[in-house]
Amino acid sequence: MRLTHDDFGRSARVLSHVGAFVERAAHATNPSHSRFGRAGAAVSVATLGARLLPVGWRLFKRNPAVSIVVLVGIAMAVALARPGRPGRPG
Repeated sequence: MRLTHDDFGRSARVLSHVGAFVERAAHATNPSHSRFGRAGAAVSVATLGARLLPVGWRLFKRNPAVSIVVLVGIAMAVALARPGRPGRPG
């Protein structure tokens, strides 16, 4: 799996996997879901992460600053996808 400008179908699949990774990570960290649902989401996060790891490594080798920005963006997307806790703003 790699991100190329020549094959937009393959690149779209990679970006789709990234979206699914963020969605499942948010599900795994959401305390309002059942314990079994969070465990299943954690397993799918691990498998998707293993598939995306080579893409991330190539991105890091080519552009370290961009890869750090992407990681921060994914972390922020996961944090924003979680519902707020009672008593906390946001």
